[in-house]
Amino acid sequence: MKNKILTTITVAVCLAAGVAQPLRAQDPSRIERSERRRAAMFGLAPSPAERPVGGQYSPQTLEDFRVELLNLADTVQEFSVLVPANVVDLDSLQQARLQIQQMPAQSFNALRAVIDPARLHARLQRARAVLEKYSGSRPNISRNTNMTQDLLSADSPGFSDPNDNASESCPALVPITSADATHVNRIDTFLVLAADVTFFVADQIRELAQDVCKETVAGFNTSGLCIPIDIVWVAAKALDFTIHFCDDDVSGAVGDASYLRLGAINDEIGTLQTGVSNITTNTSNVGAQLTTIGNQISNVGAQVAAVDTHITAVDAHITAVFNALTAQLIILQASVDLANQRLLKTIAGQAQIMKLDLTPEGSRILLNSILTCTGSNCPNVLANCPGGICSWNSVGPLP
Repeated sequence: MKNKILTTITVAVCLAAGVAQPLRAQDPSRIERSERRRAAMFGLAPSPAERPVGGQYSPQTLEDFRVELLNLADTVQEFSVLVPANVVDLDSLQQARLQIQQMPAQSFNALRAVIDPARLHARLQRARAVLEKYSGSRPNISRNTNMTQDLLSADSPGFSDPNDNASESCPALVPITSADATHVNRIDTFLVLAADVTFFVADQIRELAQDVCKETVAGFNTSGLCIPIDIVWVAAKALDFTIHFCDDDVSGAVGDASYLRLGAINDEIGTLQTGVSNITTNTSNVGAQLTTIGNQISNVGAQVAAVDTHITAVDAHITAVFNALTAQLIILQASVDLANQRLLKTIAGQAQIMKLDLTPEGSRILLNSILTCTGSNCPNVLANCPGGICSWNSVGPLP
């Protein structure tokens, strides 16, 4: 099912590029003013001092701009290893790169007027640095691995494993590695942001090119620039959507598994409670039997004087029964105390889960004492909520 969702996302992104409305013909000077305003908003606009006399940039400046467009296509291709092979059309991406390489430098002049290659380079360099750092920590990453690899195993037959819930469509960006479910590694936030930056840059360039690439500016038709830019944009958007999908998929899998595991714990507590109730009933029955014995002893009081030896034996028997009952009560009390400790620890664990759910992803911290407490000494991590009321991003101080 989730495979189909990823495929649908990819198709939708491609259709978004394919059905774009035809661009309106505009006066070149008005195009430049409009695009400069939008480029300034995106932080890509060159300084006014860089504008050459007559609006014509040098061949080297235009080649620098070409290099950064190629750099964008390369960045998208490098990120594509993180997602399934059917998400990014690498053949089309290579074709777009070839078109940019072969395009006359003059085709970039109008777009260069509103985009500074140095600023474009800085944004892409940060994104690629994050990807390089991540790839260096996971040298064996491959599209053929999926997020279900190395997930934590079930601790008991009633426990649910996130392995059953995580999507097989997602790559092994960051697997869940803790065998006892005490820690879950998430997709690195900086990696998600780097993919966002790459898409935003592609989106900004495509947006800025809308009024430029379909016009004849200074006698030169720049329409050929639209096609490769749109192809890179489609690939970047599909890549970004898929990484976000996989990140959300991890959250869903962990949430589902946590819910089912809490259900298993609740079932075990119910079973324990049934056992305690049975012991209580048996104890009551023993009490009733002792009462009956006492009545019988009273009824034969007249015979006691004649049968002292027999009474001594009966007394010894009663003492043995009483001692056995006392031993059972001691065992019962220990069982009840253990059950109470387990319940207190479960309540503390549930409070920790609630606090994590109410805390933004980048600030989530597990209180280590939750893992080692025995019950009565477990902390209440929600006790310090402002005003005693917990809500999103308002859960008191973190550990």
